[in-house]
Amino acid sequence: MPLGRWFSHWFSAIVVVLLGVTAVSTGAIAQISSGNTYTIGGIDVDVTAADAIKAREQGIREAQSRAAKMLVERMVAPEDRSKVPPLDAARLDGMIRGVEFARERTSPNRYIATLSVVFAADPVKAWLGQSGIAISETVARGALVIPLWKGKNGVEALDDRNPWRDAWRALDTSGSAVPVTVVRGDGLDQSAVSVEEAYVGDVSALARLNERYRAPTIIVAIVEGDKNGPLTVGGIRYDTQTGARSEIAKVTVADAGQLADAARKMHAKLDEDWRGIAVVRRDSQAALDVVVPIRALSDWVQVRQRLGAVPAVKSVFVRSLESDRAEVRLEYFGTQEQLQRTLAQAGLQLNKDADQWRLQAR
Repeated sequence: MPLGRWFSHWFSAIVVVLLGVTAVSTGAIAQISSGNTYTIGGIDVDVTAADAIKAREQGIREAQSRAAKMLVERMVAPEDRSKVPPLDAARLDGMIRGVEFARERTSPNRYIATLSVVFAADPVKAWLGQSGIAISETVARGALVIPLWKGKNGVEALDDRNPWRDAWRALDTSGSAVPVTVVRGDGLDQSAVSVEEAYVGDVSALARLNERYRAPTIIVAIVEGDKNGPLTVGGIRYDTQTGARSEIAKVTVADAGQLADAARKMHAKLDEDWRGIAVVRRDSQAALDVVVPIRALSDWVQVRQRLGAVPAVKSVFVRSLESDRAEVRLEYFGTQEQLQRTLAQAGLQLNKDADQWRLQAR
């Protein structure tokens, strides 16, 4: 193909991709305002009172109060939760958009139900913003966890019952920013991915598996060693939406009795990392001109997708476009250092080369 025709074809394709930036950014904004951050579901209540009406009223009130606490756990980092302003009944009522009933059962003086409480975004942000708390404004980032155990005879089967799998199944992450689903490990899962493929983080095999779960993040959580001796815990994290792949730092535990704590700590780190991306500090705003090196169309696609997943990036303007680079202006919330850290967690490297900032997928 002649060079001029190739460049014209390539340029047309990348312009279409660039047009997608606006769509991605718009979608992210819509997701912030209407996504599941402000809906707390699966709240079970069992209340006894003088009569059925009072029991129901008390049960709904209890669900709303518990939902508010779970919302704080989802949106506010642990170190900031002590700063959350008090919440009285009147303010709580003003924050609630509605209550959804998954199931209800009543008797003359008892109310049993599973409820979802839907909060209105603006009153919640006004309440939490009183003390200048940085909050996570995006939807929860669910993860599929594949717990694997590698012993002296190799990696055990996906459906194997062991303390590592049990530790993840027992972990309650429903109120966190990263609620997890543990892989079923049944015949369908095993036909999609082998334990060896999961162990090495084979992207194609994980994608086949994820056709069933549709998780934005996959965690291959690996324990290595004999069940009676010291164990090494680590793994791989794969972002199915952006393609970013990273290693989970390895730690050593004395024995299987400490695996429940290891699972909690691994999840806490996932939760912390996602909050690092999701939390937006709107007290400052700035702009930065960056160059994005382009060797192939996929380079820009990766950068565009990952920028669209970062709430701290307010907008992206393409100033110029050539076959080997794009010059882009980023408008963002927070400081330059915070932006670098946030982009790094999204699989993007932002650094300064002489007087020029460069942005590329890691």
